[in-house]
Amino acid sequence: MYINFNDSNEKFSHDLSKFLDSDKDGVFYIGHASILVRLNEKKFIFDVIKNTNFYNNSWLFFPSQINDKRIFDVDGVFVSHIHGDHYDPKFLKKIQKKNIPIYILNGRPSFNKDLENKKIKFKKIPHNKKYFIDKNIWVYGCLHEYNDIDSSLVISNNNLSVYHGNDNFITSKTLVPLKKKIGKIDVACIPFAFIHFYPYLLKSLNKNENKKEAKRLENLFMNYGINQAKILKPKVIIPFGSNLFHLDDPKSAMNKGVATPIDFVNYAKKNHKSFKNNYKTMLSGSFCLKEKGKINCFFEKISSKMFNDQLEDFTFKKIKILNYKKINKKIKINEYHLKSIKKKISKNKLKLDHKILISNESQKQDRICINIKNNNVSLYTNQKIPFNSHYFMVQDNEFKQWLSKKISFEEVLGTRRFTYERYPNTYNVKINSIYTNFL
Repeated sequence: MYINFNDSNEKFSHDLSKFLDSDKDGVFYIGHASILVRLNEKKFIFDVIKNTNFYNNSWLFFPSQINDKRIFDVDGVFVSHIHGDHYDPKFLKKIQKKNIPIYILNGRPSFNKDLENKKIKFKKIPHNKKYFIDKNIWVYGCLHEYNDIDSSLVISNNNLSVYHGNDNFITSKTLVPLKKKIGKIDVACIPFAFIHFYPYLLKSLNKNENKKEAKRLENLFMNYGINQAKILKPKVIIPFGSNLFHLDDPKSAMNKGVATPIDFVNYAKKNHKSFKNNYKTMLSGSFCLKEKGKINCFFEKISSKMFNDQLEDFTFKKIKILNYKKINKKIKINEYHLKSIKKKISKNKLKLDHKILISNESQKQDRICINIKNNNVSLYTNQKIPFNSHYFMVQDNEFKQWLSKKISFEEVLGTRRFTYERYPNTYNVKINSIYTNFL
């Protein structure tokens, strides 16, 4: 069957009507990392965003999320974490005007602070604990094992239990205790895609090395997804959080390398054979209902070729490649900027022998050097980058916004509008967490 994603509103609207016409417990897949869950005739939405201009208009959803006003008639809203493809402050402000409760998992001060600064009222859910949000509806959440950003959540009424994994890659260390606490999982939204700037933006890899490393990591992360499914043992597995497409270049290695939901289902059928029928090629507009103890799924089956053909057709017809002009006027880095960055990095408690260097593309000679070992921040003008360092070359516009505190460095990373070098060329998760969490 040919599925026209470009003309999908009518089809998806019909599927939403079918879901809403039922009063059975169920899950409607809004798209990417967003779901609508109905339990005891009450409805809850997860990670819904209406703003598609996240990360400086760097990404596009494919297939698109369902944007139907009926989705927003709910009894509660959950937000897993602060990333722009999951968190839409403007939308949340509109939601709170309707006195609809907004829930987040506690334990991430930076997320709490951002919500408070934006004057968004929210309810904190304790993590690693069963917590009732209604008389007969409970949630159980867990945080990421090393970053201060991600979280996952189970919501249940003891008839239907749904795991919202968004893009939180947690391991058996967290999932095994969760499974023991909550018991059965009916529907699990499982992350599987490696949507990262490494290896695609690393300058020290040639084209073949890049492709080989990308393939290795995509398989690794699909295995992470399978391992989550092996622990949770859900009746239905929805491939989750891989509907992002980078706008700047449709043919980029990053866009070509990332596994699609269809790729994951095909991979899982070969590598998790005992559960192969539990993996479903569910995309935006699909849904499932629990009736008489059985989960019934409603979705269109689609091949990998069909999906990729539609994606290519969509991108080349709909996407206008954005050309970013360099800033003609020199960006002046002054003492105020250095002190401001030092204030941020001083909150980091890991005093590692490593440096982070950052410059804009037009002024590579003026690099900000952040010494993690002693919190010193200075300008570095030597041509050769120092040993034990990461050097980020950020596009002019994003660098200027970061320097003026309009966006965080985590948001710069999210735009993917940079390249970088590592010396030596080794991966260190601790270093990664530092520039993600503290800049």
